Amino acid sequence: MGDTYFTHEFADNVLVSWKGWLGRAARLYANGRDMKDPQLSPIYGDFHDLPPAILTSGTRDLFLSNTVRVHRKLRQAGVEALLQVFEGQSHAQYYADPFGPETIDYHSEVARFLDAHLAP
Repeated sequence: MGDTYFTHEFADNVLVSWKGWLGRAARLYANGRDMKDPQLSPIYGDFHDLPPAILTSGTRDLFLSNTVRVHRKLRQAGVEALLQVFEGQSHAQYYADPFGPETIDYHSEVARFLDAHLAP
C-alpha cells in the first residue's frame, strides 16, 4: 500500500480515506483472497512484455504513490510508460468537468499516446 493512502487521507475528495468505503469495497472485492494476489493488485504481478502504458493521477489522489509504483515497475520491466500527474486533483477528478482544462489536457494526452502506439 502506498504512502498516499495515509498522507492524502481527506485531501482526496473522491476516494477520501482507505478507512471508509474504499477499504471495505476492496475487501469485499477480494472476497477473502490475499490482497497481494496479482489478479487483485497488479503491482504484485509480472510487468514484462506488457504493451506501452499511460498512467494518470493527481497530487491529491489516494492512489498517487501506487500509480508512481506501477510506473516505476513498468519502466524497470522495460515497458514504455508515460506518467501524467495533475496538480491539485483528487482521484479521477478531471472527469468532474468535461470542459475543465484538466479534462481537456487528459484527453489530449491520451489521444497523443494512442496515436503514437496504435497502428493506423
